[in-house]
Amino acid sequence: NVTDPLARTVHGKDPQNLIEYITRQKIYDSIFWKEECFGLSASDVATKAVDLKALGGSYGANNKPTRFLCLTLKLLQIQPEEGIVEEFLMNEDFKYVRALGAFYLRLTGRPAEIYEQIEPMYNDFRKLRFRTPTGWKITHVDEFVDELLTSDRYCGIALPHLPKRDVLVSAGYLDGPRRSALTPLIEEQCGGDAERLLEKLAENGNVVAVVAMNERKKRKREAEEKERSFREQVMGGGREPKDGRRHENNESDRYSRPHEDDRLKSAGDGSRYSRDGDERMNDRGERYQSSSTEKRKKKEKKDKKYGSLFKKSGTKSEEAKGINSDAGGGGDVAEGIDYWNAERAKLGLKPLKED
Repeated sequence: NVTDPLARTVHGKDPQNLIEYITRQKIYDSIFWKEECFGLSASDVATKAVDLKALGGSYGANNKPTRFLCLTLKLLQIQPEEGIVEEFLMNEDFKYVRALGAFYLRLTGRPAEIYEQIEPMYNDFRKLRFRTPTGWKITHVDEFVDELLTSDRYCGIALPHLPKRDVLVSAGYLDGPRRSALTPLIEEQCGGDAERLLEKLAENGNVVAVVAMNERKKRKREAEEKERSFREQVMGGGREPKDGRRHENNESDRYSRPHEDDRLKSAGDGSRYSRDGDERMNDRGERYQSSSTEKRKKKEKKDKKYGSLFKKSGTKSEEAKGINSDAGGGGDVAEGIDYWNAERAKLGLKPLKED
């Protein structure tokens, strides 16, 4: 169950780790792996693939792995050369050998290499049996290839990320769009216009072409209706959307109109705020003014209660004013000294010294 020591890493990890751990353990415990997959080489794997009867991942209540999945893990373990994988893909005699090579290349190959070598299998329309977890179904090689190139999982295995073909073409890894097997016929009869060939086949009574044309017309009509409804919504006319968004917008507009009218009126008067906002601001200013007035009155009342018994520290300008007033009127100074001496006597203090 150990990977070949000479095998190189794939997508930065051991090739066997491309299959989930639980699925690997199921394969290691299966009878087919123990009895028929021991010590196989690349040619032995091709011989075993010739005997395959179906594709698939796990099936049954116990998630038993299919032989297709067991051989895929064996290829990941031995990592055959690129030439051998190409021989798998070119083998048109055995469809399951070809499918096994395509699945292995999808897991381990580079994006450009995957498109170049797997896309030619679109021209293979043979039937394939596919074993699902609960039964069987019929698929085709071209459907199998399309699943590999467009899906993230197949046979219960997570496939590595594959960029879109357009991205690789724009980056220069691939040369132009995929060339279909019908391209020579389209170029010969309709000058390379596939739509014109489809219309011609529908006129001749081809059932598949008629169905395809009806489907295309239906999609085109739906796209036009969607575009027209979108334009009507943008322009503000036409019928209302089905989800009721137009109704919600009308309700919100109805509730917002009074405020818009107030703003317009205030803008006409040159005011910055609306009428309600101005009233709130005026109330707030009145409350602030009344509170400041009350604080000032309390402070004056407190000063009157305690009197001016303590010496206050004034500024230089106030001291200068006091000196000037003393120089201007001597009688007031004398009366002031007598008053303070009387007050100090009440407190048991010495009288003031007269200069």
